[in-house]
Amino acid sequence: MRKFCLALVLAAVGLFTASASGNLAVEKVTVKRTWNVSDEAKEYATYDFTPGVNVTVDMPVGNSRLATAVKHWISKVLSADELDLKTAEDMVDAMVTKIKSEDGADQTVDLTITKVYENAKIVTFVVNGYDYPIGAAHGMPYTYGATFRKSDCKEMGERLVNKKAKLNLLIWNGLKKHYKVKSNSKLREYVNYSMKSLPAPTIAPWVVKEGVVFQYGSYEIGPYSSGMPAAVVPVKSLLPYLTKEGRALLK
Repeated sequence: MRKFCLALVLAAVGLFTASASGNLAVEKVTVKRTWNVSDEAKEYATYDFTPGVNVTVDMPVGNSRLATAVKHWISKVLSADELDLKTAEDMVDAMVTKIKSEDGADQTVDLTITKVYENAKIVTFVVNGYDYPIGAAHGMPYTYGATFRKSDCKEMGERLVNKKAKLNLLIWNGLKKHYKVKSNSKLREYVNYSMKSLPAPTIAPWVVKEGVVFQYGSYEIGPYSSGMPAAVVPVKSLLPYLTKEGRALLK
């Protein structure tokens, strides 16, 4: 009888582990919404302009703890205040309502949320967006990601690296790879800082197969023409700077 009970316990543990570490299934969903340009903004439009949003999202399938946590995060990304929405359509409709309520109705928003990496311990999603207000010289692109720990479904971005870690050299070398340059002087053609004065990104890092991504936003360390540079630092190089939680996830 004792052996039978032990077998049941081990089986339950096995099921829990499989559930925690198994791949998170997603369904790619595209939602588009358009509306008429306001009368006030028509004078700025020198071409046919149709305000609207175009959203494509890798929506988690099912109601597991992890799927629910990621859906909650996606809802926050799209609609900010509406955190309990269940479908991509409802999330985008809430997003449109928010855009219109903040005097931003005369714009287009193109946004994707993509599952980019997963292993037994974590899953990572990345947001890529481009907002273009009517009459603007150019739109504003943005990119950020979120890595979720499967064991408790927590978002790990701010918990991966020690806050006091000096990563200038690692990020500097990663930026060289991003811009495909070898010398410091060539990198300075894109970046307004030296290696020593380079600030840390304001965007939280996330994890991909190649390492940890340190993403800068538009204008953050260079002109608009420099884009949104990202430094991908291999985990092996980052190990001395990781938190205890970060090492447990990435070793």
